[in-house]
Amino acid sequence: MRLLFLGASSFTGYHFVNKISDNKQNKIYCTLTKNLNKYKSTRLERIKLLNKKKNIFFINKVKFGDKKFIKLLSRKKFDIICLHHASTKNYNNDLKFNLNKSIKENTPNIRKVFSKIHNQTTIIVTNTIYQKINEKKYKAVNKYGISKSITYDKIKSICKEFDFKLKSIFITNPWGILEEKKLNYYLINNWLKNKKTFISHPNYIRDNIYIDKLTKYYLKILNSNSTKINYFPSGYCSTNKVFIEAFKIKFEKFFNKKVKIEYANNAKYSQPMSRINGKKISKKIFIKEDLRKYFLNYKNLT
Repeated sequence: MRLLFLGASSFTGYHFVNKISDNKQNKIYCTLTKNLNKYKSTRLERIKLLNKKKNIFFINKVKFGDKKFIKLLSRKKFDIICLHHASTKNYNNDLKFNLNKSIKENTPNIRKVFSKIHNQTTIIVTNTIYQKINEKKYKAVNKYGISKSITYDKIKSICKEFDFKLKSIFITNPWGILEEKKLNYYLINNWLKNKKTFISHPNYIRDNIYIDKLTKYYLKILNSNSTKINYFPSGYCSTNKVFIEAFKIKFEKFFNKKVKIEYANNAKYSQPMSRINGKKISKKIFIKEDLRKYFLNYKNLT
């Protein structure tokens, strides 16, 4: 297959593209919004790793809807286009997040873009658990969630108009090698440096999915002939506290050290208490994945 992938420098994008490229017959064209050497830190590391693959091709300084992007669609026929991109600046801060700008950046010239796509192309959209999800009766959690909801609605509408096959995956809380600096990064970084570890919202119920499982799910969607549109992969559904305690056991065994965690008793919960793809909430979990490579990656950073 020939694929066009937007958002390959992200944590999940990197893993999806890397796995797709394991099939040497696949050719993956990845857009970058700036020159490769302008990226920094973990994003640069991800891009460099992908750049070693012979069937992955990077296209620098191109964004969805711009002249270069439209020209690319006019010149090349793609079997699948993966829309894994989104405007994420200040995504977790409603005071700073620019909703209107975000929506415009996600889908500029959308009609012209889709008019240039070959009519046999499948469109795969990456969504988030924090946007509106009709099947689960979820409302958008914040402005970023609203921007993702509106973006997806626009893509659904245009796909219907142009008669493109559409699939979408709703991602929860992924974690794994080369992840973003979120919960797991905070935990490991603090534990390795013997820093105080404080969890402000232990009772949030979240769906933490290991990246290898999520990636396998993405490939299933990619290769499926099903007419189903929306997919909801699930990992460990539990409170933050239950997940952290299970993760702590894995960490202590691998690094042979004991760690302490302090949980807030009177936290204010501004987001929905439960936001999951799965159906069952576990009161106790055991992380079954082999995390040696995952922990070694952190060990090598210290």
